[in-house]
Amino acid sequence: MKTYLYKVATLAAALTCCATVAAYADDDSVNSAYYLCAVMDKTGLASAPCEVSGWNSSVTATIDMNSDEARDLCGKIAGMMRDKGKAFRSGWTFQIKSPFSGQNSIAYCNL
Repeated sequence: MKTYLYKVATLAAALTCCATVAAYADDDSVNSAYYLCAVMDKTGLASAPCEVSGWNSSVTATIDMNSDEARDLCGKIAGMMRDKGKAFRSGWTFQIKSPFSGQNSIAYCNL
């Protein structure tokens, strides 16, 4: 539990302090997705680089945690992104994979 709280606190701090990310496209959803990925990658908590898929309208992070923690974290990250004013079109999701889950997400939520 202590490790999980550390992960949540680290991600919250990263979302608070990250200023800007270079624009990769004109679409606000894509810019917000790359912002989220930059935050995830800067925390050092991810087991692999974060991925953005405009085709699938998704942001995918690989983090070593169980599915209960991932579901909780997913909702918190989505809320933090809304609080930061990062806009996503309807249908965009944030997905969390475990390094042990293969290609399967252990949690996902709407952004």
